[in-house]
Amino acid sequence: MDSNVIRQRFVKYYEGLGYQQLPRAPLLDASIPMSFVMSAGLVQVETSLSQSPRRDGNQYVLVQECFRHFDLDKVGSDDVHLSLFEMPGAFEFGPNGKTETIRRMWRLATMVLGVNRERIWVSYFKGGDVMGNPMPEDDLARRAWLEVGVPEERVVGLGAESNYWIQGNGIEGSAPPRKCGPNTELFYDRGRERACGADCRPGCKCGRFVEFSNSLFICRELGPDRRSFLPMNDPFTETVIGSERVAMILQNAPSVFDTDLYQPIIESIRAFVRADDLPAALAAASERVIADYLKGLYCLVADGAPPPGKDGRQRIIKMLIRGVITRQLLLGIQSPNFLPVMLDCVSQNVSSVCCDPWVKARLLAYFTAETERFSKTLARGQRCFQRLLHKNQGQTLTGCQIAYLEKEWGMPHLITRVELDRRGLAFRENDYHQSLVDDFHWRAVHSAGRN
Repeated sequence: MDSNVIRQRFVKYYEGLGYQQLPRAPLLDASIPMSFVMSAGLVQVETSLSQSPRRDGNQYVLVQECFRHFDLDKVGSDDVHLSLFEMPGAFEFGPNGKTETIRRMWRLATMVLGVNRERIWVSYFKGGDVMGNPMPEDDLARRAWLEVGVPEERVVGLGAESNYWIQGNGIEGSAPPRKCGPNTELFYDRGRERACGADCRPGCKCGRFVEFSNSLFICRELGPDRRSFLPMNDPFTETVIGSERVAMILQNAPSVFDTDLYQPIIESIRAFVRADDLPAALAAASERVIADYLKGLYCLVADGAPPPGKDGRQRIIKMLIRGVITRQLLLGIQSPNFLPVMLDCVSQNVSSVCCDPWVKARLLAYFTAETERFSKTLARGQRCFQRLLHKNQGQTLTGCQIAYLEKEWGMPHLITRVELDRRGLAFRENDYHQSLVDDFHWRAVHSAGRN
């Protein structure tokens, strides 16, 4: 089943239940002035309702892109993470009809979309402490899943970190009270051969279980003290799927990058790759990062993203562009035709946003300006890299030195890794990551690098 059919079936299913369709919202939403829309559609629904003199019904469905800059570093590290992804969502306002919501969720997954029910596992909130408040087990959700026929051994209770949703902080001083409530999730079992152990269950990070749908039962909000929970006057339920993950499941693809949503982009990237000495895993990850970042950039710029810079949205655009350039360098991509060709390819795979020529022209201008700045940064970083090697008398860099090159000189650690590898020197992976976590003193390294 291709991705267009997946999103169409989701929308038509809920429209058939009486839900009203809303249009997508721009990724740059005026209600979140310093960032991008990071929810799957809640911002769009709330904005639409607040602009209407009265609510016309209680049920809404939409297909909304979601961009999460805080997931940028996860892209390429596994089979499912993206910074830009699509979430069809259905919203119902009023008292939470949890049992009926779960029945609809099950019918959507197994009958409308056709996910193999024998491979579906379920998680629900098992109860526990939430921000200092004891919360009971969501037994109603557990019993509802058993009633639709999910075997008891595949219904798993998880803690607040997995199955109790709390809305993000928003902007200090302007955000409304943070909404919260228990949630339940659907997972697809990719097979026991992927298990991390005998007790492998949903919630493991081994890759066996892929979450592809969830329902949030939002019934409380944080009180003025930011710790106590108060009942909401207008509770609601939200049910979403991840289009890319559902496509991965239904197309029997090994990753979201092997679906119809990304495979044409990946194939176009490979036509330009010239590096033949890069480890296979790093090469594959680099292709995935370029595909995801370019798609994100295209959608963001089409929705009005500013040129790269130092603050807020500008900084996110800078991070994305430098991420693409870094991976190009690793893959040995030097052709001046790369970006124009790739942006044409991406535009054919993002049907929901504006695909006018000005989007491509603006993105190329952003890349031109940032490439010039980043080239100077890399040249300075290379000189510091050489000084550190000299100081170490030819020995490899410490984790602290690698982190210093990245944080103080803007030299991506992946480029440092490749430079060390070409000299036959080890890249101290664990030490590098520990240096990022530790509150170590930069000044000692700073003086070493300048001398």
